[in-house]
This record gives sequence, structure tokens and C-alpha cells, in this order.
Amino acid sequence: MYILGISNNDYAGACLITDNQIIAAASEERFTRIKAHNTFPHKAIAFVLHEANLNLSQIDKIAYGWASNFSKDKHLELYFDRIVETCQRDPSEIPVLRKRLKDEIFNDIEKQNEFNNFLINNNILDKVVYIDHHESHANASFLCSPFEDGLTISCDGRGDFQSFTLSKFKNNKFEVLQRETTFDSLGYFYGRITALLGFKPNHHEGKITGLAAHGNPIKLLHKMKKLIDIDKSYRIRAKFNDGYLPSYYDNYQQLESLFLGDKPEDIAAAAQNHLENILTEIVKQFVSKDYPQNLCLAGGVFGNVKLNQRLRELEGVRNIYILPAMGDDGLPLGAAICVLFNMIGKRIQTPSMKIGPLIESSEEIIKLISNKYEYIISNQHDIITKSINLLKNNKILGFAKGRMEFGPRALCNRSIICSAKDITINTWLNERLNRTEFMPFAPIVADIFAKDCFIGWCNDHIASHYMTMTYDCTEYFKSHCPAVTHVDSTARPQIITQKADPFIHRLLVKWEQLSNEPALINTSFNIHEEPIVCTVEHALANLNKGIIDALIFNENLIVWKNKDMEYLND
Repeated sequence: MYILGISNNDYAGACLITDNQIIAAASEERFTRIKAHNTFPHKAIAFVLHEANLNLSQIDKIAYGWASNFSKDKHLELYFDRIVETCQRDPSEIPVLRKRLKDEIFNDIEKQNEFNNFLINNNILDKVVYIDHHESHANASFLCSPFEDGLTISCDGRGDFQSFTLSKFKNNKFEVLQRETTFDSLGYFYGRITALLGFKPNHHEGKITGLAAHGNPIKLLHKMKKLIDIDKSYRIRAKFNDGYLPSYYDNYQQLESLFLGDKPEDIAAAAQNHLENILTEIVKQFVSKDYPQNLCLAGGVFGNVKLNQRLRELEGVRNIYILPAMGDDGLPLGAAICVLFNMIGKRIQTPSMKIGPLIESSEEIIKLISNKYEYIISNQHDIITKSINLLKNNKILGFAKGRMEFGPRALCNRSIICSAKDITINTWLNERLNRTEFMPFAPIVADIFAKDCFIGWCNDHIASHYMTMTYDCTEYFKSHCPAVTHVDSTARPQIITQKADPFIHRLLVKWEQLSNEPALINTSFNIHEEPIVCTVEHALANLNKGIIDALIFNENLIVWKNKDMEYLND
């Protein structure tokens, strides 16, 4: 059985799976080179079909992660009770609810029509399966996890008339224990704070998470509670009179007035603290020391790595898994995974995210490069040695090897890698990449060093393999790798096992032996507001711009521009 997952809403992309594996997946932005390109994913669909040597007529099911209908079973009672509650408490808020419902109904019509036209034009209308948006997030997170049981949570701005669901996997099915409306959206709450502080909502929330560590989390907490909070029944409840609205783009005058004169770092810190407090209090109603649970998380809110750490550290949480493509960019994968399970009961546990286009062979790359470049092609041992020499001389390396990663994180196949010793790198490398960041670069660490670096890390912490969660750092790590330690003494690591990436694992082990540093910096191979590089040409373009000093292709080829590079052989 072949299942094609498609998304064309906030993020466009495609994924192809069979009964027991993911064949390929990619976001459209990687091909068009337009960040978060909101278009129909023709190129991504063509790519995944090509990987299996199939055409659309050979696909069994088309999975789509937006059901886009108001369900009497899921939504009617939920919305009825919430609207009655508002009428009783403050009728002046009714226009906000009416507008949100109208937006929910009409905002997706253009994208739905675009998808329907694709189905009709290709005569595959009978193959489509619509999956609830939050099931595409949350259920897929559990189905991809290594766990046999647990709680699964989806939280984002909105999707299919919901902004939050919490379910339990029991008796081979998912039972929803709590739902929240899009009136009461933590995604919109955090997104509006993002916009208030001058960044793009639904894109730059990670900047707020980084900025939060520089502020006082308590000073403005009372103001955050005026916007959204939980009630005595641990239900999320928004308040619409002080600047919260269930939208990223509507009026900000009230919000600006509420925080007039307050420092941006204090605003960020309070928003981060409030988000963490709300979600930890909700989760604590379903876990305990006596009844520990695994947590599986997805939805854009769980791109928040500090929140994920707080949830992992709750008493009663056994382990945690965050779907690596946790946001709407992961919908093609999530919807396809759900269709597979719903139809034949199969799971694809802890899949690799290295499922995108493959870099050409080094022999083909050598044919492509002009006399503008020098290169060395050699064995892996020699390439690692030369890479170490470059790193010792504070050179910035671009890695383009194997298949491109799916999702927001570069996991060493399309990464920029350098030493983590120089704390000033967070200024000058970000300037070189044209980025504005408040969080330091992330470290890559071999699993054999991880316990010495991160407090509470365990071998079964699968989430740490995907750079989706922070840890408190040990004194040893902070002193040896200051460039990847945040001001709050946390880091967002990618733990590398020998099985997952033998080349990078060997590089890290040798680097530690020679430098006494257990980590290297890993940041995504792109400049600000460009997608992560996909092809050889994209990687070479960054070399030409001076973003990196040398390129490592396929673990056996180093390429650099014509200039003196004698330190390759130090």
C-alpha cells in the first residue's frame, strides 16, 4: 500500500509511505527556495513519487491533514458550552467569538479548493482520506514514538476548530480526554507576544524563547494572566479585553498599551513562564508518581524547547517524544502515518528524518564544480582528520551529505558545524548568517559524552536525538563549550549515536580527544529567511557568499574556494 501525504496550507509539502517505511518526504520550500512557501507542493509531490518510481495513479490513498469541517461529535458541545459561558460572564466578548468562528470556516476555502482541483484534475478524488488536523499532529507523534502506551498532546494556533487536544492511547485506539477551542489558543497567545516584540508570528517564536532567559519571568506574569489562563477545572480560557485575540494579525493597540514601558526581555520571560505553567498544570492532572506516563507531543507550540524540558521533568512523566517535524510542515507525514494506522493498524516507530533528496555522488560533484574551487577527495578517516584541522583553525564547515532532513532541524546532513569554544561566535556567525537570535547555537554531542554534559540525560531519551528539547548543563559542559550554553545554563543538544551517524560520531569522538571539547556547534545550513540547502548548487552558493569556509560533501570530499588552505594538513 502506498500512501501520499500532502499539505498546502501554512506549509506545503509531501510524504510517501508504504506499509512499513517512510519512502521520502520534503517541504516545497526546499525546492522553490522561498521560506515557508505557501503554495501547492507540485515539486515535493514529484520528488516523493520519483523516489518510488511511481505515478499518481499507482497511489492507494491520499492523506490530507485538515478535515476542515465542524464535527457534531468533536465540536458541537465544546463550542456550545464555551459560548454559553461567555454569554454569562461577559457578553461584550461575543463579537470576538463570532469573528473567530467565521475565520475558521472561511480562511481555508482557497486552500481546500486548490487541493480539490488537484484531485479532480488527476482523477484521484476517490482516494482522499481527510484526517483531523490535531490527530495528524498528536496521534502521529505517538505512532512514530518508541512507546507502547502514553498520553499524546497537540497544541498550536488552530486547526479544525481546535487549538489543543490531549488523548490517551488505550486498547489500540486514541481516547480524547480534553479539547480546547480556537478561541482559547496558546499558539495565538505566544504568537501575539512574538508580534508585539517585533517578530513574525507563526515563524519567529523561537526568538522569544531565547530572549526569555534574559528577563524576569515573574515581574509581568500578572499581565499574562489577563490574556489567557486555566480555570479551576484546568480548562484553558482566554480573555479578550486586554489584548489577547485568537488571531496573529488583528488589532495590537490593547496589547501594546498593556505592556507599555515594559522591557522586551521581561515580556518574553513572563510569556514563556506562563505558557510552561499552563501546560504543566494541565498535564499534571493526568500523570503522577504512582501512574507514570510517556508523553508524545506535536503541534507548533512544541517547537518550544524550554517548554518540552519542563514537561519532561514533571514527576510522573516516564519519557517524552516530540515529533521532529512538529509543526504544520509535518502534516504530510502525520496524516499519512494516521491513515496507515487507521486502515491496517501498522506503526512506523521512531523513523529517521533524513528522508529528503539525496546529494549527488562526489564524482558527479567534481564534474559540476568549476576552476573556482579546489577539492580533496579521500577516505572517511582522512576527511575527518582534515575536518578536525579546519575546526582547530576556527573555520566554518558546511556539511551536505546523504538525504536532506525533513522538518525544521538540520541534523548534520545539511548543517553548518564549527567549534563551540568561542563564545563570541554567537555574534559574528549570526552576523555572517544575517540572523537575529537570542538563543545560542545548538551543540552536537556523541552519546558516550552526553551524561557528562547534560543533567538528567538518559540513553532512552529519544527526543534528544532530534534537537527538540533543552537540558540543564553540567559545570563541565559550561566551562568547555560556552558558545552553546545559554545564559540560563541550558543547551538544546542533538545527541549522536554511532548507529545513527557513524561519520559524525567519529568526528565528535576525535574532536574531544584532540580539543577536550565534548561538543561542536550545529546550526542549519542556510542564511536568515532562506530554506535549508537542498542541493549541491545551494551548498556551493553559500560557499561563494563566504557563509562557510569549506564544504564537506558525502563524507569523502572537501571543497573550498581558490585560496591558501595549508591548515588542511596541520
